[in-house]
Amino acid sequence: DSSNQLKNDEFYWEISDYSWSPDSKWIAYSFVQPNRNSKIFLYSLDSGKSTPVTDEFYDNLNPSFDANGDYLYFLSYRHFSARMDVFEDNHVIPNPVQVMAMQLKAGQKPPFFKPADEAEKKETKESKAPKEAKEPKGLFRIDLDGIRDRAFVLPVSAGNYFFLKAGKGCVTWASREDFGENEYEQIFTPGGRRVWDVHIFDMADEKEIVIDKKINDWRLSANREQMIVQSGTDYCVGTVDKAFSSKSTGEALDLDRMIYRVVPREEWAQIFNDAWRWYRDFFYDPGMHGRDWKKMGESYRAYLPQLTSRQDLNWLLSQMVGELCVSHTYISGGDGGPQKSPDNPVNTGYLGAELEATPSGFYRLKTIFGPTEYARELEGPLVRPDIAAKEGDYLIAIDGKEIRTPANPYAHLQVIRGQKVSVTINDKPAAAGARTYVVETVVSEYDLRYQRWIADNIKKIAEASGGEIGYMHITAMSSDNTAQFDKYWRAFKYKKGIIVDVRGNGGGWTEYFLVDKLEREMVAKNCLKNMVPFEYPPGASSAHYAVLTNEYNGSDGEAFVEHFKARELGTVIGVPSWGGLVGILNGQTTIDNGTVHQSNNSFYGAAGNWLIENHGADPDILVENDPASAMAGRDKQLDTAIEVLMKQIKEQPAVFPEKPPYPKR
Repeated sequence: DSSNQLKNDEFYWEISDYSWSPDSKWIAYSFVQPNRNSKIFLYSLDSGKSTPVTDEFYDNLNPSFDANGDYLYFLSYRHFSARMDVFEDNHVIPNPVQVMAMQLKAGQKPPFFKPADEAEKKETKESKAPKEAKEPKGLFRIDLDGIRDRAFVLPVSAGNYFFLKAGKGCVTWASREDFGENEYEQIFTPGGRRVWDVHIFDMADEKEIVIDKKINDWRLSANREQMIVQSGTDYCVGTVDKAFSSKSTGEALDLDRMIYRVVPREEWAQIFNDAWRWYRDFFYDPGMHGRDWKKMGESYRAYLPQLTSRQDLNWLLSQMVGELCVSHTYISGGDGGPQKSPDNPVNTGYLGAELEATPSGFYRLKTIFGPTEYARELEGPLVRPDIAAKEGDYLIAIDGKEIRTPANPYAHLQVIRGQKVSVTINDKPAAAGARTYVVETVVSEYDLRYQRWIADNIKKIAEASGGEIGYMHITAMSSDNTAQFDKYWRAFKYKKGIIVDVRGNGGGWTEYFLVDKLEREMVAKNCLKNMVPFEYPPGASSAHYAVLTNEYNGSDGEAFVEHFKARELGTVIGVPSWGGLVGILNGQTTIDNGTVHQSNNSFYGAAGNWLIENHGADPDILVENDPASAMAGRDKQLDTAIEVLMKQIKEQPAVFPEKPPYPKR
């Protein structure tokens, strides 16, 4: 069977969930349908025919045959019970998956049947006796007629379930309490972290247990009676029955004497060939951007004998895929050998301050960074109620040693984590009258400086606009960044203008979450007695929008700009973006745990043109922050956005009709 239908552009690629029947004459598998839900199919090797055993109304995955031959189990996304957002404009389906059991033979009582009287209880108990007592051993059959009507929900709670594997008279699956961004690419295969709970459900006892520790992965033996479990660095083996009764992972294997031998040059040749082939098979353009890919492989393969390290191989592969002149051609990782740099516990400590040399010979605290109104959780070493330090004060000494220009003050801030230092500060460039405080430095000032920049921008825009324009900066496009957007959206959506800054955006995949909010329009005013009418729907805004973009805005940040422009939501200001929108999914792992990403996910617009790649998303108004302006502390792109929005607010006020007269009855 084959299909070129994608489920989505995030996690689904090849057929990854199939199961052989106990007699090896049937294969169960799922295939995605045009509505992006997957059907379960059964393929008969005897007849050569495939039969769908579910429809596409629900999304069904992970079919697996019970070793006893009684059931086909699968996971079904059919539990639509919503959890509401406190802000009244979002919802999530928190536990969408139910475990299903499909009877393979017709004419049997349904599983989980509750008998009405003693006679029926006896009959039901006998029907659950081992099949070998009633049928010839090894007999397996599937009655296809009416099989769709013989699918039953297991009597367990719905949840976030994954990786179903049927045992012998039982079924196992993994769960996570919350579905997060990492799980999108782990629908079929665990990603290697110890985060999963394993469930075992015994069909005879109709009982579910959860193994008592988190695991990375697990496998069942060919006869489905044994299981091997990875939990952290431990590998444990035991019977499924014992795991069910004890809720434990089994006995840990001793791997201390396990060794393997590697012939690096042979391994590097295999990795090279794999990478070349993955690009041949998965690169988005079948024409390989006009390159003769076979010849390209031969040319670069000739360098293999000259390699002296695994890092050399990554460099060689990067040069080869770089010939395609496209973004997201990421080659990384691999087994670099046992070498390890010695641990260095010393790091440069930072005071959370911008130091400025002065003619007096002392450094001045030009700027002191600490918590802001929008990030109170930050801690600045010099921002404490018991420290009387202010911007403009002078740094006199560190640990009692006087600090004078042009000496590097950070030479005296070489510390280990947790080490405290004393700093001497004065409001004049002299030691007399100075104050000394004991502080703990920070390893990085990035968050402190970034949040100060955000706060300064918000303050500047509010002052320039009379409080009529809000501001947000979105650092990337992931689940965390949808929350970052919401943080400022909730605060500023009722202002007359909003600046959305995606300069330096690191990309991701969630840009359309943001656009969904921006393009939601107010359609009414909601009026209650003696109350000011408010916008309906409550998540809408009537603000004018401006977007800031620059050459460091990449990937999904660029898609946001293109999407924003396509929906005609406002004005884009800045310079063309990075120019990389042929994205990646289905990254391949090399034999030595390196990673090869192929640029395989491209976009074209309604006009029939490829978007952004090797060009960037163009602004409506071209404004560059030149070095002279930056040195002067001026943000020309931000200034232009304020000017544009203030003009729009003045010339195109968002006027909603006055409240109409109340009706008379």
